[in-house]
Amino acid sequence: MGTTHDHTTGRRRAAAALVPLLLTALAACQSGGGGTSGAAPSPTVTPVFDVRLDDQLQAATKATTAAGNAAFTSTLRYDSAHGTAVDRATGAQDYTGDAARAERELSVPRRFPAEAAEDLGARPGAAPVSETYVIKGGQVDYRTRQGGWLRYSSQASMDVVDLYGGILDRAGETAPYGGTLAEVVRTADATKQPVKGADGSRTYELTVAPQTAAPALPYSLRDPLTYARGGERVALTVVLDARGRLLRASADYTPVLKVMHAEGVLEGVTSLRAEYSLSGLGSTRLPGPEAGRGTRTEDAEKALTPLTDVRPGSCGSTDTGLGGSLALVRVVPCGRTADLRVFGQVTVKETVQGNPDGVADRKAGERCGTKFRSAPAAWVADARPDGTYHSYGAAGSSSPYTGPDAEVEGAFTCYVLTS
Repeated sequence: MGTTHDHTTGRRRAAAALVPLLLTALAACQSGGGGTSGAAPSPTVTPVFDVRLDDQLQAATKATTAAGNAAFTSTLRYDSAHGTAVDRATGAQDYTGDAARAERELSVPRRFPAEAAEDLGARPGAAPVSETYVIKGGQVDYRTRQGGWLRYSSQASMDVVDLYGGILDRAGETAPYGGTLAEVVRTADATKQPVKGADGSRTYELTVAPQTAAPALPYSLRDPLTYARGGERVALTVVLDARGRLLRASADYTPVLKVMHAEGVLEGVTSLRAEYSLSGLGSTRLPGPEAGRGTRTEDAEKALTPLTDVRPGSCGSTDTGLGGSLALVRVVPCGRTADLRVFGQVTVKETVQGNPDGVADRKAGERCGTKFRSAPAAWVADARPDGTYHSYGAAGSSSPYTGPDAEVEGAFTCYVLTS
């Protein structure tokens, strides 16, 4: 996984990565008799509220899927002392066809902590990030700012899939659109009887482990929770309708923020809450995908280039749907459509005594600084902010069985932001 280094602030940032949790839920069934005497019993699905308490939320997931389709809204709110960043996705999903369409918008206020905004793939005060996704099975299409589409497939070569980050997680395990509280509800176990409403709905209050709650957060934020140790838990509220289908869920991640802060993630964020709601169960029409209908659709594997392979002097666009990741960019002509310009490539190979953490980033920054000062003026003149540059790359370290030395080695790209 690559890291970026902002040589204005001197901070080194490591992007979080993880292997997404893949869990399987089992729906409970029973046999019911019927027909004339001696007829073979026919299997029927047990009503959600008749199964064991700790199986009811899993059964609710199956009942929701059986509705066939639904409209959804998924929201994450990141509070800070200087405003709230809001990440909201709305759309429709077809459970039967394993398809979805979603419009996502991420809005970050001007005074929001800059490093936390970077964790979200945004910049404070910038125009909201607006994205459109069409999902079909293991395939995710992203609409670019120019109106064409990039197609990400789980069938791409493994080395490229590793660079896709979390975009394939938008094709969910539980619902066609992934990365929501639907994934958490499916694997949660109720421990207290729900409160029954006058309309027959049920409200469950429970807590879940950080590892169980992680899939509802953006891919780049999950790592600290996936490997969390300790007693912190996430409070979860789930509301089912009278037929046991999911209506809404909410979760409070605030108690586990300290786990994330300890890993340098979302620093300055004081509370974090997630919400998910469904409507139009069984009566929602999925809009037809625009990809392939008068617009160009490109295979992301062919259209994008690892930033570490972009030649000095070339420009790139980060309009990829990868949530701010620089692992892959589209090489474009320098000018209006470009977001960055590469001005050099450097390698780091050092023998270090003691802790090697941060050594590669620091050395890459120093060497990119040298290249920045000697680069052709045209390559760095459009840097935003003026006079700033960055490095991106990956490094590994190895230590011998004896002795204090560690070998640190990696390759980095030097670039400036141009928009």
